[in-house]
Amino acid sequence: MTVSPDPTVSSTAAAPNQSREFGRAALAILATMVFLIVALTGILVQTTWHHSQGTVEELSGDPGSFARR
Repeated sequence: MTVSPDPTVSSTAAAPNQSREFGRAALAILATMVFLIVALTGILVQTTWHHSQGTVEELSGDPGSFARR
């Protein structure tokens, strides 16, 4: 025996609410990813930034050695 679906219950009633929740979650994930990308890029730039002048210096005692400043 087959059971027919109840015509009084609408399955589309929950769809807008779920769509709003999905949109909020997607926006939160996107905002978090953008924040992390910007923060990590800032950290990378700050830790790898070198002045072009005086980064490598030859030591006076040993002409074959170099020291980073």
